[in-house]
Amino acid sequence: MKMLLKGALVALVMMFGLTATQTNTFALTKGQDKLLAKRAAQVDAYRKLTELLLGLKITSSTTVRDFVAESDEIRTSFDQFVKGLKVVGPPRYFDDGTCEVDVQATIEQVMLALETIVRRDAFGNKTVIRDMVKYNRKKVFVATGTGVPPSLAGPVQNAQPTIESRRGRTSGIPGWENVGPRGRLMAERAAKVDAYRNLAETVNGFRISGNTTVRDFVAESDEIRTSLNTFLKGARQVGPARYLPDAIVEIEVEITLQQVIKHLQTLQQRWVRQGRNFRVTAFRTTRFESIVGYYPKKIITAVGNGTVPGKYMGQATPQPRTVVASTPQWVTQTVQATGFGVPANGQVGTEARLMAERAAKLDAMRNLTEKVYGVSIDSATTVRDFVTESDTIQAKVKQRLAAARQVGEPRYLPDGSVEVTIEIPMSEIYVVYKEIRSY
Repeated sequence: MKMLLKGALVALVMMFGLTATQTNTFALTKGQDKLLAKRAAQVDAYRKLTELLLGLKITSSTTVRDFVAESDEIRTSFDQFVKGLKVVGPPRYFDDGTCEVDVQATIEQVMLALETIVRRDAFGNKTVIRDMVKYNRKKVFVATGTGVPPSLAGPVQNAQPTIESRRGRTSGIPGWENVGPRGRLMAERAAKVDAYRNLAETVNGFRISGNTTVRDFVAESDEIRTSLNTFLKGARQVGPARYLPDAIVEIEVEITLQQVIKHLQTLQQRWVRQGRNFRVTAFRTTRFESIVGYYPKKIITAVGNGTVPGKYMGQATPQPRTVVASTPQWVTQTVQATGFGVPANGQVGTEARLMAERAAKLDAMRNLTEKVYGVSIDSATTVRDFVTESDTIQAKVKQRLAAARQVGEPRYLPDGSVEVTIEIPMSEIYVVYKEIRSY
């Protein structure tokens, strides 16, 4: 009997294995490919739209993200609402096999959904959903999702030039000749994750007082840290992704300083209302507005980089004399510059240190600009020669220089002066150079 059962089990396994093998041997039709790409694009669009809607304000200090965080039940109901939204317009199919889909929500739809889900928060307070129109100027929200069919999931083997590679966003950039659409999307996602991580590092480094930072505050609990990181993932992407040599993608995100301060205040108030004890007692009454004194910029930006995973990189067929020239050596450089600042006469304390730090950053930027302008593009041309070709080029290069990042914390010297170091990869300048020379 046991032998009979064993034989039947083996036969069953072999039958399923054969069925699976036979299924895999059938290639997807063009229609199936398009349908699967469309479904993937819809999932991506819903995910992006959710992030947009979670950032909407309900009150001056509360967002939809805070509201749905009250319980898993509310979060599930909100996710179901988003997934029930309809696709706007027909899907867009491109020559590289990818598909784009738009999903839209109005402020009225969001308010109605939230009112239907729950009318009171976890503390018994009635939530006035209708006030959302006062705090959100935008009334229609659209998210675009991108999908790739399974047939394009891997690398492009023995790649030949296509409409996408000749005219697409990675056209003519060394290292992208043999990357498929799935590889490009994976690199973009990695870059965005890196940008969010860098943004969190920047925010965590903000000083609240002379001896405490946001990092000290979020260290109070994993709940506070998770909430802040989730909030920062709602930061807006600035412009399209930038494609650099060697299959590297760069993405910039931004969020306003005021948004960050309000979220920190919300976390503080929630913690106090729940009767939680801070290890650092002063955090119960900390005034997060003081961050502005240490970081006067109104907008916080961060840049992230991602690259194509190895499994999505193919091997191109050798094409002598037709491949794009290798990346210039100067593109791989990172230029650093240090600036010094001293407080103005009569200034003391925090004001003096702040003004000295600002002066140091301005001095560092001037020095960095000089160094970058002195880099040789070829044997007869420097960046300075390049930017003097037109006012447009000069403006574009200055815009890139503004993305220079501070290296470490400012260094306060015994004589009251401040030293600041900033840096920028020359790949930032190469983006402008490549754009101008491709015309």
